[in-house]
Amino acid sequence: MMRIRPACVALLRATSLIVVSWLSSQSPLWATPTVEQMLAFQPKQKGVAISTPTAREYAQCQVELVQGTQPGASGWMLRDPQGRILRRYMDTNGDRYPDQWCYYKDGVEVYREMDTNFNGKADRYVWLHTAGMKIGLDPDEDGLIDEWSALSPQELSQVALQAIVAKDYRLFQTLLVKEQDLQALGLPARELERIRELRKHTPQKFQNLCTSLPHLNESTRWLHFDVAIPGRIPADSFGMKRDVLMIYRSLIIAETAGKQDVIQLGELVLVGEAWKLVDLPGPSTASDQTTAQAPDELQTLLRQLAELDQKHPSASTPGPNPALARFYLDRAQIIEAILTKVREPADRSLWVKQLADTLGSAAQVSPQSDRTAMNRLMALAQQLQRSEPNSDLAAYVTFREINTDYAVKSALATKPEDILTLQNAHVERLVQFVKMFPKAPETAEALWQIAMHLELQNKEAEAKNYYLQLVRNFPSNNPNVTKAQGALRRLDLDGKSWELTVPVISLNGQNYNPATLRGKVVIVYYYASWCKSVPEDFVRLRKLQQELGSHALEIIGINIDENQNDALALVRNHNPPGIQLYAGGGPDGPAATYYGLMAFPHIFLLGRDGKVLDHALEMSSLEAMVRKAVNR
Repeated sequence: MMRIRPACVALLRATSLIVVSWLSSQSPLWATPTVEQMLAFQPKQKGVAISTPTAREYAQCQVELVQGTQPGASGWMLRDPQGRILRRYMDTNGDRYPDQWCYYKDGVEVYREMDTNFNGKADRYVWLHTAGMKIGLDPDEDGLIDEWSALSPQELSQVALQAIVAKDYRLFQTLLVKEQDLQALGLPARELERIRELRKHTPQKFQNLCTSLPHLNESTRWLHFDVAIPGRIPADSFGMKRDVLMIYRSLIIAETAGKQDVIQLGELVLVGEAWKLVDLPGPSTASDQTTAQAPDELQTLLRQLAELDQKHPSASTPGPNPALARFYLDRAQIIEAILTKVREPADRSLWVKQLADTLGSAAQVSPQSDRTAMNRLMALAQQLQRSEPNSDLAAYVTFREINTDYAVKSALATKPEDILTLQNAHVERLVQFVKMFPKAPETAEALWQIAMHLELQNKEAEAKNYYLQLVRNFPSNNPNVTKAQGALRRLDLDGKSWELTVPVISLNGQNYNPATLRGKVVIVYYYASWCKSVPEDFVRLRKLQQELGSHALEIIGINIDENQNDALALVRNHNPPGIQLYAGGGPDGPAATYYGLMAFPHIFLLGRDGKVLDHALEMSSLEAMVRKAVNR
């Protein structure tokens, strides 16, 4: 049973004698903690919204002993009168001392503090589910976050505003990309020198920024973060170790006593799961332009948009949602008004894209009889095709309109013949898009969609042509190019050897060894836990192997779930036959993209000589094909 280290007493805000007595008890027979003792712990980081019962509700709350996943691991859980979890304090390594403090809101865990070196002090802070994705590191265990290992652009902007309001350069430094980050990204020497030179002036720039905004105070509210779509810098362009994702323009919109400020941040770069700030804008830009207050009319519109975004209706089920459609249409109306006030071309492009995305979202949740949003999106696309023909902005909006139109119509089609007709019409529109915008960023995705639809209709020769067009016309590091190369490899695989090119982990104790497959027919079955047919497929595969014998038929299951625990649970619950391997990565991971797999489960059939007999076998014809191959 878990005990509490004496050092953990310092983590408490409360000082009641009964709490201290409970926390410092070393007796193995100490009693279940009280509700008051469980609630004595509070998050060390500010601004964490958690559920806390009233004093009157204490008597109806329940404290339960819970067991961890590791041997000897245990903890205490507190539930509210409705049975929802409020707190959970765990010993995860079985040493009988707590090393994980979990906090909940409305029954959902939103924040966790962790002691990763098991010395009784939290050194890692994690925001979860509806509270965000931040992970803060505190290696010196002083309760202050020194670095972020996970941070979204929006969360970065919130922390940046917090630092500006408090004039806290130490906090602001936690957002800056570090030297080791730059080295890990493999940036070229000239870029490293440029950033290092910029960094020499960052403290002064931060001070100038704070000085230019003297009216910010503790009442200042973060309203909105307008951010451009991230841009990908190919590794081969600058000799880097890998592609780098950058955000070049972003604006914090904040409110103080009814007055809005627009604060521009510098370039952002993605390092692992954390977006980090390269630098602040230069002194002249920061003081004269980027931190200047927006015109009053624009301020009002930005405030209206921020307030509207905070009222986003729930969307728990797919399909028409009139309230959500109205929300998106209202949002589009405000964005259209903002566009009349924006002068900078880059800012205008950002808002036009937001308008297209918002109208597209509205169209997909509108009632079937209401085409208001769809018509407005079509009109926007046509307007840009006339005013900015062949531009990337026109391509962006047109592509959104094409895909939204297909999504809306697909929701209405039920008969197979209607679905096929709709798919063919969509492919034709995509073909025209490719001709109109041959070099646009969206064209790579359009070519992939065309080829994918054609291949799913067994038109492999036509699909190959579009895969080849994609590979030839776009950089090799484009994700769609990588998938197209894999698809071409797969379509040309019959009569050749199937390859396992990614590291794998055994899910059922059986390891993959190509030498043991010689002389056997082999089914290679790519799958994930979210494939509904998998449990039934496992039954059919097991029966087939039992009938033919494992000496004649081997089954290799390759799971691509992003979470290994999902794969383990599936294997544990359904006991699939054969060799079960975890490759991970999801549908866009290396295991799936090596052969350009687009639909799961996906089945390869290998003959006794190890050569591929079928590169896309259907489960309905599997048994006949396997028996034929075994009896050859």
